[in-house]
Amino acid sequence: MFTTVCFSQEIENKEEHYQHQLNFGTDNDFFAVLTNKDRSYTFGVNAAYRFIPEEENFVSKIFGNKKAFLHDLSIHMEAYTPNYDFDTGIPTGERPFAGWTYATLATQYMFEQSFIVFKTDVGVLGEISQAGDIQDWFHSKVSGDTVLQGWEDQIPNQLGVNLKMDYFRSIHRNGWYDVFGSVEASLGNVRTYVFPKLYVRVGKFNDITKTTSLNNSLFQSKKDIEYYVQASLGFKAIANDATLQGNIFSDSNDTRTLDHIDHTTIHANFGGFAAYQRFNLGVLYHFNSGEIDSIKTHSYVSINLDYKF
Repeated sequence: MFTTVCFSQEIENKEEHYQHQLNFGTDNDFFAVLTNKDRSYTFGVNAAYRFIPEEENFVSKIFGNKKAFLHDLSIHMEAYTPNYDFDTGIPTGERPFAGWTYATLATQYMFEQSFIVFKTDVGVLGEISQAGDIQDWFHSKVSGDTVLQGWEDQIPNQLGVNLKMDYFRSIHRNGWYDVFGSVEASLGNVRTYVFPKLYVRVGKFNDITKTTSLNNSLFQSKKDIEYYVQASLGFKAIANDATLQGNIFSDSNDTRTLDHIDHTTIHANFGGFAAYQRFNLGVLYHFNSGEIDSIKTHSYVSINLDYKF
């Protein structure tokens, strides 16, 4: 009875916030002006549709004590390349070429000072992902850069499935700044890892259960305004990464894949976020240590734009 009343109150207040959100984003090391370009994670594009359901469903009933929940449907394309000669396009590093295109179904469950996200990624790795074709087209038709040589030897085609969970919790807030933490875990044939992170925000912002940078701003009031900077530091313990190691269930000796990777990496980012009426904007600079010796560090920038309705 208590759960039904709480959820009904959220629905009754739906006129105070938007119910739907479209997201468009890109990751690219082209924007990381202080580092080498087109190596490791070279680009990503994504689009998402998020919505707050009108009523409870079988997925939402997993947590009876939640305050609210939303669903998130998204598509992603990611491309990975080795270092290469910028004049000839010939690879100079050992990292294999890899494309990973997938769809994600996610649900967020909101609590008083925390929230939890369950995700399922389903997609394809290899030539069938079309990531190599998209990069070649962009370099030859749009940016005019050197077209890389080697996409024909990318990670072999395979079906990929990941099951993920993210947990975020507020640690301390004092008006204009706050501290919160998260733990992300993934289990699958593409990536298996555990990834704890610590965050700091400074500026004008909402609680972590309704803020721009954590993909749950639909719970903001239509009158809310956010503008803040955010930084994070995390440590990832990696069991497997198919974009480097290929099919973990295959016994074949594939020269395109790597037998040994660094199973521990450091990840940091810094950037700014803003929310005004129907629009959100986020820009983050990412700095990561590499999973192989030839790419000790790597940087890229992510840009995301949201529209609420």
